[in-house]
Amino acid sequence: MFRLWPMPNTNTKSASVNPDPLIGEVVPDTPGAALSRAAFTAILDGRMSLLSDLTRATAASTGDVEALIGRGLMVDDLGRVVAAHGLSLVPARQHRLMMGDRQFWTWCAIDVIGIPAGLAADAVAETTCHLCGTPVRLEFRAGEIVNSSYPAARVWDAQRLPGRGTAGPPHCALMNLFCSVAHLDDWLAANPGESGRVRTLAEVAKIGRAEWGAIVDGRDCGPDECCP
Repeated sequence: MFRLWPMPNTNTKSASVNPDPLIGEVVPDTPGAALSRAAFTAILDGRMSLLSDLTRATAASTGDVEALIGRGLMVDDLGRVVAAHGLSLVPARQHRLMMGDRQFWTWCAIDVIGIPAGLAADAVAETTCHLCGTPVRLEFRAGEIVNSSYPAARVWDAQRLPGRGTAGPPHCALMNLFCSVAHLDDWLAANPGESGRVRTLAEVAKIGRAEWGAIVDGRDCGPDECCP
């Protein structure tokens, strides 16, 4: 199941890896969590399932659905779930992910790195530096990063925000990759009000194993560690 940990009150630029859930509405051991998992699995299989079908199959309530729409689930005008828990079958932001013969988009840089890590997948992740626009490419084998065009890249792990969006909750728009520490520092200097943490690529992969690993085989991680 997805695990929840309290979001610390922090303005620090770095911190130990203590992965807060990206979508706090996915509460463990509830129909809402089952709905999120079923929707994610459908997206992973390349299917846009009707939200009504997934709701019935998981016994999710109207309240469960309402809590996830615009946060953990994106639904099109036909009532189909087109994205779930960071993984999208329709263009979202600049983060693209190839797994097998399927192309996906993700809501944030943590998703594009964390999803293949959590699924122990062979994949190619492509995004851009948020400051200079330089393309960044990462290759995964069995969920491990085996090649990166910018090994020293950093990811901004933004403080979780309330509200709804068209590509995940509002904080997803802030969770971007920077091709270097210097470029992230420049962005932070220009945006001194931002709250969050600096993450290395390895740290983001570790977060992914906690956030998405449970979808594969029910792994359950504690607040200060991730599954191997």
